[in-house]
Amino acid sequence: MLRAWIDQGAVWDNSITFARLPPNNLKPRLPEIPPGSNTGNPIDRFLQPYFAAHGIEPLAPVNDHLFARRVYLDVTGLLPPPADLESFVDDNHANKRQLLVQHLLADNDAYAQNWLTFWNDLLRNDYKGTGFIDGGRKQITACFIPRSDQPAFQPIRRAARQSGRSFRGLHQRDRLARCCQRQSNAANAGAQNISQVFMGVNLKCASCHDSFVNDFTLADAYGLASVYAEAPLEMVRCDKPIGKKAELHFIYPELGNISQDADKPTRLKQLARLLPSVTMAVSLERWSIVSGKN
Repeated sequence: MLRAWIDQGAVWDNSITFARLPPNNLKPRLPEIPPGSNTGNPIDRFLQPYFAAHGIEPLAPVNDHLFARRVYLDVTGLLPPPADLESFVDDNHANKRQLLVQHLLADNDAYAQNWLTFWNDLLRNDYKGTGFIDGGRKQITACFIPRSDQPAFQPIRRAARQSGRSFRGLHQRDRLARCCQRQSNAANAGAQNISQVFMGVNLKCASCHDSFVNDFTLADAYGLASVYAEAPLEMVRCDKPIGKKAELHFIYPELGNISQDADKPTRLKQLARLLPSVTMAVSLERWSIVSGKN
């Protein structure tokens, strides 16, 4: 077939290119919302055809007891106290569920204590032995204690600045996540987890070779990892050094970049300022798809 194509002049569609495509997740798309009732959430209209095709009947809303139980567990990690549960069930206000959620979220200490464990795990917070007793798992923990005088994105900025010190020993614990030797590098580990948690980007493949699952390259992964490194990193492709130092850069230059000649603390501050921009861009895209708003 290939020879026949060549014999016919190898006609090539001008629209086909092997050039690297720009990242799509920074270009919000607005799909048309299927027709339907204006009541409920617009995402229900996207689900309805699937439900109809598979004979699925949407479940009715849960009762007040189960709703309160789920909300308390999600926000605080604890079951509702019996007196509070009884008061909620007896409440006749139409918006009492929304008020309960707002009430629980306003308890900063309970919310933070519950979600600290998830953040510590996601960001691979340094852990050894029995934790607080011998000095483990403390570097990132303090970042997520809420402060009433700071904006919501401040914990992200604090975590990004400190994560460079929080990946010691990662290669001894995270064996499932690394398929090649160079992923044991602490700077690479920091870049991978920061990008995964705060930007929704998988850089693990790109830390070995140009990624097959997205459009990020080996140079992108090492460029971000260099933010955490003390000196420019030599790039390693599939366990073989390529004899070239990484050029430090942010993976989304459209949103800003990081100074090449800045010291490490300054680079981490610059990265911390950029992360919320990506988080907001991706969140706005998802919000526009679900809500139908631009």
